[in-house]
Amino acid sequence: MTNSESTEPTPQPAQGSGSAGTPDAATTGSIVYVQAPSILDRVRANRMGAFTVGLAVSLLVGLLLSTLVPSKANVLALLLLGTLVAAAAGFTVRYLTHCRGMKTQAIAFVVAVLGVHIMAVTGSVNGAGLGQIGGLLAAGSPGFGDALLIALALPAVSTGAVIAGFVAAIIAGWGKRHSEHDEHHHHDGHDHEGHHHH
Repeated sequence: MTNSESTEPTPQPAQGSGSAGTPDAATTGSIVYVQAPSILDRVRANRMGAFTVGLAVSLLVGLLLSTLVPSKANVLALLLLGTLVAAAAGFTVRYLTHCRGMKTQAIAFVVAVLGVHIMAVTGSVNGAGLGQIGGLLAAGSPGFGDALLIALALPAVSTGAVIAGFVAAIIAGWGKRHSEHDEHHHHDGHDHEGHHHH
């Protein structure tokens, strides 16, 4: 009896060592979670991240491609340049968002419309769009800065810009259609993961 009773307390040091080992596991886990997220993760986590970066990329590409707009009206050139701006906007928004819903498509549409509008108006005015009018008014032809100001002053309501916006929305939202049950399950999964990490 004494031998059996003496053998029973022996697991107690093992339990103590196990309880002492749990903080080590917690500290190792906390070290993993404490790691600073990358810039891409921060942009994706920000509600306005995709819109901000997409707008910046669309305007930058539009301004760069505005220098390639021909002085004479050329439909093929404008279609090609507008498609490049729409693709840049659509793929940027698609890369920075996890979902492919209406919100993502709306962001891609808006930023593409603005980028194509800036590109088309700035390039046309800077190329020679108002050169003849400037000569008739005894004024110099508008430069790049004046062309950009004119583009910013005009509303972006052209049909070409709207079509480019739809192209960007298609690129950003292209994917398999999910049912409402799958979408709720997907969001719930993210919520559970977030609570688990916290």
